[in-house]
Formats: sequence, structure tokens, C-alpha cells
Amino acid sequence: MKKILSLVSFLLISYTLKAQEGAPLLTNFKESSEIENQSWAICQDDNNVMLFANRRGILTFDGQSWNPIPISTIPYSLKYNPRERRVYVGGDNNYGYLARDEMGIYRYYSISGDSSSTGQISRILFTDSTVYFYSEHSINRHNLKSGKLELRLRQKENEPFTGMFITPKNTFINVLSKGLYRLESDTLFPIVTGYLLENDEILFSLPYNNNLVLLGKSNGYLSLFDGIKFYDYQIKDEGYLRQNQLSEGLSISDSLYAFSTLDGGTLVVEKKSGKLKFTINYVNGLPDDEVFALGVDNNHGLWLSHQYGLTRADLRLPVANFSIYPGLKGNLITSLWHNNELYVATSEGVFYLEEVKKYTEVEILVKSDEISEKPDQSYIHNTPVLQTAQDLKKPRKSIFTRIFGKKSEAEPVIQEQRSQIINPPNLKLPEPKYFKKIPGRLKSISYIYKKVHGLNEKCKQLVSTDNEILASTNKGLFSISGHNAKVVVTNRYINYISAKSKDNKYYVATAEGYFYVKPDNNKGWATVYPDKSFNHSLYSIISTDRNTVWAGSDDVAYRINLNNGISSGKPVIYSIKSDYPQRYIIEYVNDTIFLFTLSGVSYYNQSLDSFTAYKNEFSGNSAKIKYVFSQPELPWIKIGDEWTNISSAGDIDFNDKAILKIFDNLSSIYTDPNNIWVVSGDNRLFRIVRNKIPSIKTDIDLFFRSISNSKGLNFKLSDIVFGSGDNNVYFDIVAPGYLKQNSTQYQWILDNGEWSKWSYTNTINLMIKPGKYSLHVRAKDIWGNVSEPKTVGFTIEAPFTQTSSFYIIVLGAALIVIIAVVRFRERQLKKDKRILETRVKERTAKIEAQKQEITSSIEYASRIQMAMLPIENHFRTSFSDHFIIFKPRDIVSGDFYWIGEDEKHIFFTVADCTGHGVPGAFMSALGISTLDEIIANYPDLKANTVLNLLREKIKTSLHQTGKQGEATDGMDVAFCILHKNRNTFEFSGAYNPLFIFHEGEFREFRADRMPIGIYYGEKGSFTNWEFEVHKGDTIYIFSDGFSDQFGGPNGFKYMKYNLKKLLIGINYLPMIEQRNILENEFERWKGSVDQIDDVTILGVRI
Repeated sequence: MKKILSLVSFLLISYTLKAQEGAPLLTNFKESSEIENQSWAICQDDNNVMLFANRRGILTFDGQSWNPIPISTIPYSLKYNPRERRVYVGGDNNYGYLARDEMGIYRYYSISGDSSSTGQISRILFTDSTVYFYSEHSINRHNLKSGKLELRLRQKENEPFTGMFITPKNTFINVLSKGLYRLESDTLFPIVTGYLLENDEILFSLPYNNNLVLLGKSNGYLSLFDGIKFYDYQIKDEGYLRQNQLSEGLSISDSLYAFSTLDGGTLVVEKKSGKLKFTINYVNGLPDDEVFALGVDNNHGLWLSHQYGLTRADLRLPVANFSIYPGLKGNLITSLWHNNELYVATSEGVFYLEEVKKYTEVEILVKSDEISEKPDQSYIHNTPVLQTAQDLKKPRKSIFTRIFGKKSEAEPVIQEQRSQIINPPNLKLPEPKYFKKIPGRLKSISYIYKKVHGLNEKCKQLVSTDNEILASTNKGLFSISGHNAKVVVTNRYINYISAKSKDNKYYVATAEGYFYVKPDNNKGWATVYPDKSFNHSLYSIISTDRNTVWAGSDDVAYRINLNNGISSGKPVIYSIKSDYPQRYIIEYVNDTIFLFTLSGVSYYNQSLDSFTAYKNEFSGNSAKIKYVFSQPELPWIKIGDEWTNISSAGDIDFNDKAILKIFDNLSSIYTDPNNIWVVSGDNRLFRIVRNKIPSIKTDIDLFFRSISNSKGLNFKLSDIVFGSGDNNVYFDIVAPGYLKQNSTQYQWILDNGEWSKWSYTNTINLMIKPGKYSLHVRAKDIWGNVSEPKTVGFTIEAPFTQTSSFYIIVLGAALIVIIAVVRFRERQLKKDKRILETRVKERTAKIEAQKQEITSSIEYASRIQMAMLPIENHFRTSFSDHFIIFKPRDIVSGDFYWIGEDEKHIFFTVADCTGHGVPGAFMSALGISTLDEIIANYPDLKANTVLNLLREKIKTSLHQTGKQGEATDGMDVAFCILHKNRNTFEFSGAYNPLFIFHEGEFREFRADRMPIGIYYGEKGSFTNWEFEVHKGDTIYIFSDGFSDQFGGPNGFKYMKYNLKKLLIGINYLPMIEQRNILENEFERWKGSVDQIDDVTILGVRI
């Protein structure tokens, strides 16, 4: 960058300008210049939106977006009336007002009527009931309520109006060569002292108190006026306003005025004392000293219009720009407040700020903060030429002509063609623009930066010690004392200096290892290398105690043990998992060792001897986390847009963190008990006064800017009804704030849902179903203040296919179709029914025949089965009494009963074969024939012997060998033997038990848990029970068909327990009565349920 060293001499004799402590925070909005670079009037509307008048119409800005309002005239003046909440506009032979339509869009409404000769309306003034539109050629008064024209005064020939103002009591108009008049009863009356203004133009009037107004005049003087007399209003500016051509005045608050100039920026003064509070000009960061217009917003922000766009000066924020003072060179890196002096480290050395206290010739470097966007004028075609020094010597034109004259010159160019910049072959763009500033413009300078002697290298860090400053550079370590630097260690690239250790040492991390320095009895600094063999590149270093040092390098952290200041043993290496190489920064914060990397923050866990992730919000996406390590043991962390500090040493509170958000790309943050010093990404140094931050209170108000659908069609802001196809709708909301563009966050909730996450996006896109909804929105500013919720109700109409009318039509059509179909189907069904009936009859007859044949066969099988069963007379001759219940589930049965005898014994049994019907009947036939064979061929049989033989023969007959897949058919049997001597009885059972009532007492003999047939868990032999019986004892054997029958009130099985209980109650009755009771109980229990199994019960009485 080419630099021009300027010798600027300025006298400070009788210098009464208040010494400034920095300049206010300026925010330059270059976006506005891309739309139009000259704005001639500024105001704020009832929604806190800023409006700017320029040649293309009116430009609005709400803190997030710039939007032009095209109007039918070129506007020169804007004025907001708070009573009507309306913005009035003055233009070229036209005037009127702005009003939002039902969709929130500004529209211009002209009220000037026949205004071909009203002139260029440059000023708008209000009384309680009227509005005045002022130009040099006419003065027009309209009633605020009706809008009707009440008065129109026209200038006389060669006597244009040169000013107008309103006091609490009267309205005054100035006339060239005539002086000041009072307007009374719509007539101009000269006042006694009016001649004093006959050759002056009244630029503006500002309220001073209930009786006085402050007038700004074209000669650069300010006067207080009470309606008759004039009083000088003195400000301590050494003629600054007069020298730089006063152009406009503005009341910022009850205590501050702002005065703009065409050559020297703007002055902010205290209203009552006239003391200068701020100078806002090129030297202090304003892009250009020619100020076209002033405006103020609801948070006391001062707006300035100039050739390069718009600038906002925040006069309330306790932030001051300290890079405005001349003398600084290079890129700013960090700062330090040491012994009540400010030191700044840059890429070209270290500088300190010194106050200019007496007359002297000071050599300073004046350089531009802006890159010139205008090449050499000799290469610009069709562009207006700026005024030169010779122009300033010409007779002064009116202020209005000076400001708005550029418009007239430039208009043809805009209408015909755009300016073209032709770059010659050797012209380099862009280049910094340098030029000398005249002494009058530098009178705001009360401090200059001077360079520390002996240090010309890039300085990365400044650390304050008890008496000196240690400075890290790319060529070594320096100490600074008395504005002079001395080399402590040379030829070393110093990366970091630690805080003072407990034993008064400062450890230094370098590109080739580390060392420490300590004061050497006022003789300088003693340097010690604890381990000269350690040559790793280190980026940070800390001392936790006298014998332990930690250092950060590439992908590793070292713990170094010391013994009397010398390395003891090998360093211990620590690392954390990462997908990419990282630089490790170690800091000692709150007596804890912290590790900072791009992937997050970790702390040393002594119990695990490793580093552990600190907090979830401090780890993860490296693109969202940033660190600033300007002070040892006081690291700053930025996550997303929020700054935080984990140290308790600096007493950092919420406001300290919040105010940092107004700066972009901070590279240095230094705190002291009273201030925070920051270096921003645009190479500026700011001081923040900490104890004034809590006093900041901002107004935050939210409104709906527009509501639209996916096609871009705008809707009304109230009583909103979207069409049936508008399921994708957009709500554009904004809460104007100007401290930092796009710094407001928004949140929304639909009906009774949950609030969305805070977002900087101010457009809400909803994709929802038809219905009625309420959308609630709110905003949060940079300080965390949350606005009151705003609500809008809206309806999305259902498609016609989802309306009741559609459903009625569809239902009617459906009924007609159904009736037609039903009638057709009836006819068809009748026809089909006749055909089907014929076929059914034919098939039914066939099936009946087949069924009859099958039934006849089964009935024949039943007769065979019944023939095989013993005749009942056999039981009558063998027992004194008996009954038999035999109920097959089908025509044939799988149950059977049997009786046989020899000379000494009577054998009888009840068996339950596998299956029902025909399969069961075959098994029963096999069982009966086998028993007949056993009794006939085997003498002296025991009951269990019979079952053993029966099992073997059944297995043989069914070819059961135990192989997988074979049939497992068999039978459950209760087998009894009554010795004919009538005293001995034997029983053996396969699953089926025996009940006996012996001399009136019930007894149950349990059967073995294995069947007659193949069984994989069978025992060698069945159990044989032998016991005495007496006359009158009653014996019952049965299958499981009775107890397994479902029925009763709940559809459960009858169960053996209930059968036992029933028999206990009836065993003494005659056997025929018992049979009737059992049959009735079975039918009662079964009810309408189908019989599920064959039922057989045999009861005998001895």
C-alpha cells in the first residue's frame, strides 16, 4: 500500500476544543449507495423504518433490507408527523404524503393540486393543525385533517424566500433583501429586527426552550431568537462551522444538537453549554466530509448522508474508536493498557497514544480508511465533477443550490446513459486514496500515536509486567520501558508469552522450543533455557506450579516437569481424537488446564490423566467456533454469534459479552477493570466503557412487513384469506434495529404449538393444510431484549373438493349411481338366482344322495359297533345295580365299554380311543377284539397285566416302533377285575382314573400317565391297585368327554372336580336315578354348545 507522509502543522493557541476520547461508533451502509449515492432528507416512520429521499424516489431501510419506493416526483424533503403517524414528502413542484396500503406497501399520495410553480419543496414544518410545504418560490399550508389547501404564498419578483421557521407562538418567513416577517392572519408583517437577516438564509431552526428557538444561518453563525431579539449562541468550535460551511442542524435529544457542514463533517454539541462532544468527519471514520442530510432514529442514532451512502453514529453506546488518531502504521493486532497509557501492537511495531498539550509542529501520517472507488478523473466520462478549491473561492450559492445542484447537473446523464470508467493500460485498481486535509478539519485531533523506539517488527502480543511490557515479535522477545524497546532474546519467532508464574517467571513459547525470563535485579531480564534439546514448535505455554509447565503444539500437548527451573525427564505427551491436524492452545483458567482446538474445548482430568470434553456447546463444528487469546488466562470463545469467557478473573458479565456482537471478525480482546479494548476485522481499535453498558436500553417493536403466497402475490395484513391452492405462504416480519445490520433474531409459534428456535431469518414459510390459524411472532435484539408478541390471524380456504358443497354433489351423484347399479344388479341377481337355484337343487340332490349313502354306511358301522359292545344283561347278572351312559359325538364312537369273565373273575372297562367318529370306531373295534383275545388265552390275569398285553398288541397291530412320523394312535383305559368271591377288587389305569364309594367314603385311584399305544416316556408296566370291596360299594369309571365339555355361563370346561363333586352328592341314589341326573347335568352344562367329545360313564354297585 502506497503511503504518503503529510506534514500537518496546526496551532493549539487558545485551543478550547474538548479533548476527545475516541470517536463514536460509526456504521457505514454502502448498500444504499448502490441504489443511489445522494440522499437529501432522512426521517423515521411509526414502525421505526428509516426513509431516505433521493433522486430515484424514497429508499427505506429496516435494519435488514433496503427497498425503494418509486414516486411521481423527485423528493427533496421528508418529515414525519407523530400525531398523524404519517410521513410527508416535498418534491419538485409536487408534495404529498406516504401511507401504507392494506398490504403494507407504501404509496405516495399527492395533495399539491395545481402545483406547476410551487418550486422545489426543501422544507416541511408542522403546527398542531397544519403542515407547511416550503420552497424558495412558494409557501403552501394544508389542513392536517382535511388535507385541503388553506394558504399559498408566492415569492415576489427577485425576492425569493430564504427561510422559514415556527416558534411556539408564531410563524416566521425570511425574504431575500427584505428580512424576517411574521405570518399573521395569512399576511406577512415585518418585525423590528428582521433587517438583520435580509442577506442571510435561515438553514434550520431547532427548539431550545419554551421561549427560544435556535436558528442556523448561511453565514455559519447560530442565534437564539425569542420572536423579537436575537442572541448569539456560542459553541466552542474555533470557527469550525463557519469555515466548513454550515448546512443543517438537528436536535438529537433534549441535551444534544448536531450540526452538519459541506466541507467538515458534523459536530455534536451539548445543547445548554455549547461544548463540543463529538466531531464526526473524515479523520474520525466518516467516508466523506460533505454531509447532505441529517436524521435521528428512536435509539438516538445519528444518520448522515454523504457521497458514499449513509452512516449511522451511535452516540449512546459507550464505544469509542481509538484508531482515528493519526500516527498508526500497519495492520492492528492487539492492544494493552499499561501504566495509564494505551499501547497498540501492529504489523510494523508498537505505538502508544499521547495527548497533544501545547503548540508544536507534529509530524503525522494521515491515511484513508477507505479504498478509493473513483479512478483518476481524466478517465471518467459523463460524470458530474466535484467542486475544486477554486470553486470554493467563487461567490457562495445558497445551501439548497449547493446540495441539490448536483442533482440537476447529473439528471441528463442518468436519463441518457450510465457513467463509464475507462481504465488505461497502466492504471491499477483499486488503490488507496490519499490527500491532504486542511488544518481546519484536523482541529478535532487532540491525540496522536507515536512509535515505540527500537521495535520495528510485527508484534503479536503485549504482556504487562510490574515495570515493563514484554512484546512478542517474529524476530524475538522485546521489553518496553519509557517508550523505548530493548531486545531480550533475538532470532526467535515468539508465539506466546505466559502470565507471570508463582515464582515470578514468564514462560515463552517459540517456533523452536521454549524458555523463560525473569527480572534480573533491575538490570534487565535473565533468560533461561530449561531444555535446549527440546525444539518443537510451540504455540502456547503455561505454568501451573513451580515445577510443572504445559505447552501446546501441533496435535499434541506437553506436560514438562522441572527441577529448579531445569527440565527433568521426558515431557509427557497428550492428545485427543481428531479427524484432521489441529493446533493445540493450552491456557490455565480458574486453576484448571484447558485445551483449545478447532474441534472444541477440553480440560485436563487429573483422575483420568487425560483431556475430557468441557461442554457440549464448546465442541463440534469447527466452522462455528472461534477463539481470541489476547490475554494470558483470559481466553474468549465465540460460538455462532455469541461471545463467552470461561474465566472468572476478569469479572466478565452478560453485557460485556453482548456488546462484542456489534463487531465483526474480532482479532483481539483486552479487558481491564474499566474498559474492553477490541480490534475489529476492518482494522479499527475500539474502547468499550464497561460500567456504562448496563445503562443501554433499546426500543424493540415488531411488525408484519408483507404477507404473500408462493407465487409472490401479496395479501392484506389483516383479515387474511388465502385461496385453496395457497398452502405455501410467507410472512415477512421485521423489528427495525440499526446498531448492526441483520442482528435481530425472530421466533414464531402457530396456534398452541411450540415456539420455534431463534433465527436471524425474518421470513416465515408455512406449508399447512386448509383451516383457520393464528401466527404469533416476536423478536430479540442484540442485547437479549424480547419484544411483545404480535399476532395475525389467517384462513386457508379448502379446495372445492374438500367443501361441503362438493361433498353434497358427490353424495347425490353417488346415490344416483348406486340406485342405478342396485336396480341393474337386482335384475341381474334375479336372473342369476333362478339359474343358481336350479343348479343348487341339482347339486343338493346329488349331495343328499351322497350324504345318504355315507350316512347309511356310518349307521351300518354304528350297528356293527353296538353289536360288538356287551349286552346290558351281562352287567345286570354281574352286579346288583348299574348304569351306562354312552353318548357318541358322531354316529359312531371312539369310546367303548366292555365286560368279560372267567371262572374266578369279572373283567370290565371303559376306554377312550384316539379320534372320533369312524377313526375312533375302528380303534374301539380293535380294542374290543384284543381284550376278548387276552381274556380267552391268558389265565390268572392281573389288571395291569391286561393293560401291558393290550399295549403290546395294539402297538403290534398299528406297527408302532417309535420312529418319527409314525401314527401315535392309542387309547386311554380304566380296567377293573372283580373277584367272584366279592371281596377283592383290582384296578389299573392308562390316564383314566377310578372313583369308588367304599362304605360311604369317596376314594380315587389315579391312573398311570401313559396311554395304550406308543409313548416315548412309557414305564415298563402299569400300576396294579388291589383292595377289598363290600356289598353296596359303588364304582365309577369314565372317559374324559363329560369333564372336557365346554358350557355353563362362561363357556368353560366342566372339569373332573365338578364331576367328582356331583357323584359325591348322588352316589347313594339308585343307579337309574344317578344316570338321569348325570344326563340332565350334561345337557344343562352343554346348553347350545356342540358336544366336543364322546361321553361314556359306567357305574356299578357291588
